[in-house]
Amino acid sequence: MQAHVQKTILITGASDGIGLATAEKLISLGHNVLLHGRNPDKLQKVVDTLKPVNNEQKIETYIADLSNMQAVQSLAKEVAKNHDSLDVLINNAGILKTANTITDDGLDIRFAVNTFAPILLTRELLPLLSHNTSRVISLSSAAQAPVNLQALAGGVKLDDMGAYAQSKLALTTWSQVVFETSERFRSSFNCDQPRFIISQ
Repeated sequence: MQAHVQKTILITGASDGIGLATAEKLISLGHNVLLHGRNPDKLQKVVDTLKPVNNEQKIETYIADLSNMQAVQSLAKEVAKNHDSLDVLINNAGILKTANTITDDGLDIRFAVNTFAPILLTRELLPLLSHNTSRVISLSSAAQAPVNLQALAGGVKLDDMGAYAQSKLALTTWSQVVFETSERFRSSFNCDQPRFIISQ
């Protein structure tokens, strides 16, 4: 089934879980989907899996470690080099547990990947999201907790669930502020909370 209007859609964290399922559906509808992942081999396997879904669609891939803000900026530049515009940005990538929870910048990796990366990526890609129908969709969570600003800045260590829940509320709050204060983006910023599912 082909889409009535083909859209160009970037999905972060598209190599498994919700991101992969979303990509598969959008490709089946005929949209031009840009897949982001951190692991090149894993992302290539995803492409091999999704190609039969719609052989007419070219699938683009982008590699970036979203815990590194320079890598996030490089990702935005790479996308901008290949595209004049985007219809939809889906900030799906997220992390809960990992062996090393502190980034090279001294941040909790949950805040880096779940909060700072989608904010920075969105900001860097705004010139491509300039038409009236463009959308930014950020995946939040039912697990949310008040944000400790010292933890946000890397000054306080949190447990896995605490960091995850705070990072998701921080992203939700940012989306809400943009929605309320920017008339330009009032209809185009969405922060969605998936239902309780096992995504991986």
